[in-house]
Amino acid sequence: MVHTCWHGTVLRTLLPITPRYFEPEALFKEALFCVRGRELLYKYCKEHDVPHKQIGKLIVATGSSEIPKLKSLMSLGSDNGVDGLRMMDGYEARKIEPELECTKALFSPVSGIVDTHSLMLSLVGEAESFGATFSYNTTVIGGHLEGNHICLHISESKALENWDGQFPLKPELILIPKFVVNSAGLSSTSLAKRFSGIDNEVIPAPYYARGCYFTLSNARIPPFRHLIYPIPEDGGLGVHVTLDLNGQVKFGPDVEWLDGIDDISSFLNK
Repeated sequence: MVHTCWHGTVLRTLLPITPRYFEPEALFKEALFCVRGRELLYKYCKEHDVPHKQIGKLIVATGSSEIPKLKSLMSLGSDNGVDGLRMMDGYEARKIEPELECTKALFSPVSGIVDTHSLMLSLVGEAESFGATFSYNTTVIGGHLEGNHICLHISESKALENWDGQFPLKPELILIPKFVVNSAGLSSTSLAKRFSGIDNEVIPAPYYARGCYFTLSNARIPPFRHLIYPIPEDGGLGVHVTLDLNGQVKFGPDVEWLDGIDDISSFLNK
């Protein structure tokens, strides 16, 4: 088995390069980071020969009731420093996307797409060149606080294959790093709760949702050339049109809210 650093969420996610239009004033700094991040990502991809393409993005209003929200997105986007935003009438949008039906559209020419796997490979290689070490087949099973340090409990992954969750896990190694970043994805909150000495009240409550993408098949010529998004909805950006660098069109993700971690076990590793 070939081990990589992106067998989790990244492996299952399309990666558009897009600014944040819709962050309110309370999240202004996050929006600025996203705009700056987009600029740096394009620069990084160009300098490291990571396949990418600036194709532009349309956020569409399909009825008159959605137009005020679209105008609000444009206003927020401008306030957040997104360049080149332009409001289009439906007929203007159809000139660049003939298969699109909408009342109005907000066009962002700076949005794009990137080859996720090539980007991850490049980042891993660069990290290793600066002295980072990736320890595959190794699992952080918990930890504890010791003074001002967080101690990590480490075990070889294959030692967990027969673990039934009924007895405490014993670490094979304890590390005391200077900094700890919990990037365990869907398991990040449950991992945080396995650190003794950390108040559970400071650990955010998880809210799980499943999203599926659907591939447009048997299309000799891709019907779309841009990313196309609906008005954002609660829990996500809505079902939108994404493209990869080969022109393959995907629709998604839909949103299915789940009751808990047990509900995701049936599809997490599919």
